[in-house]
Amino acid sequence: MKNSLLFAFVTAVALFAVPARGRADVFKSVKECAIGKRVETKDHGPGKITRIETNGVMCFVTHDDDHKETAYIFWMLRDAGASAETDDKLVPGVYECFAGGRYTFMDMRITGPNTYESAGVKGKFHVEPSRKIVFETGSLAQYHSKLLAGPSIGLNTNGDSFYATTCELNKTKR
Repeated sequence: MKNSLLFAFVTAVALFAVPARGRADVFKSVKECAIGKRVETKDHGPGKITRIETNGVMCFVTHDDDHKETAYIFWMLRDAGASAETDDKLVPGVYECFAGGRYTFMDMRITGPNTYESAGVKGKFHVEPSRKIVFETGSLAQYHSKLLAGPSIGLNTNGDSFYATTCELNKTKR
């Protein structure tokens, strides 16, 4: 029974807990976790890695503020002091969109410095100094968006800082 629960958990992690695409400086593998290493998390701020799951994907972090230990999948962590920001620029090309790590069958094409096409509709956009992308017209005008590392585009409908949908530049489709 215990082994079947472990298998179910590992399978769920593999299928549903795919790392958010396009985030700068997040760990790419559990090998980046090291006991004593200073890290930051999006939800809880800075802390120190206190233990690592053997043959797994979990890194355990004791937080500076409350001294509680929390388990994180490696891609939820980045080196302390590393920026979560990017200096990438949107370049012309096809950006494939993903939600929950799965392809959404929605592509966006950046066609020029301030123009795009998505769902067969052309539109205009601009990128603010904060890297907020404002879709002025077109099929994405109702979305809140931000330029992320990669370059990639984060999209959401509520203006929050979490982007459930990310669109990544496909470097083979230009």
